[in-house]
Amino acid sequence: MNIHIAEQLTKAQMKELKKLYRNAFPASEKKPFWLIRKKKRQGFSEILGLVNEENRLVGEIITIIWRDLLLVDYFAIAEDVRGQGCGARALELMKERYRGKRLLLEIETPDLPCDNSRERVRRKRFYQSCGMESMEYHVGLFGVEMEIMTFQCQVSFEEYHEIFVGVYGKRFAGNITRI
Repeated sequence: MNIHIAEQLTKAQMKELKKLYRNAFPASEKKPFWLIRKKKRQGFSEILGLVNEENRLVGEIITIIWRDLLLVDYFAIAEDVRGQGCGARALELMKERYRGKRLLLEIETPDLPCDNSRERVRRKRFYQSCGMESMEYHVGLFGVEMEIMTFQCQVSFEEYHEIFVGVYGKRFAGNITRI
């Protein structure tokens, strides 16, 4: 499937993006959307759509940019187009767009007992198949254990934590621990 990253979204596309955001992530992992928009206005974040050749929003990328680090904070592909190469293509587009940045993301730790263990394992395998590697540490992110994955680079816990201190402040970052 042919897709591209869109910075400017129509009202209808932004509505679809918010709907995808609401449905794709557990409540315990979502920031309020007003906070994401605020960080975008402050220049720390980008809210990007993945749009196909029919101009339909088929995915979203919400990033946090801090120094030479790019945290892919939220990344989702519309359910009806999963398995068609959109996710892998989107990661390639991200690598091109953010050339020179160290790209990282968080995934729910796949080897913990949970209701969606198959989905977690499948997600990790997908990222590994796209060239991502797990860091040697996990984090507690507001009480949720997450694994950090990067594209062929190292990001220490201290660097990861500094993203949140720099963008959200020490109080917010106090909810993020090394496991």
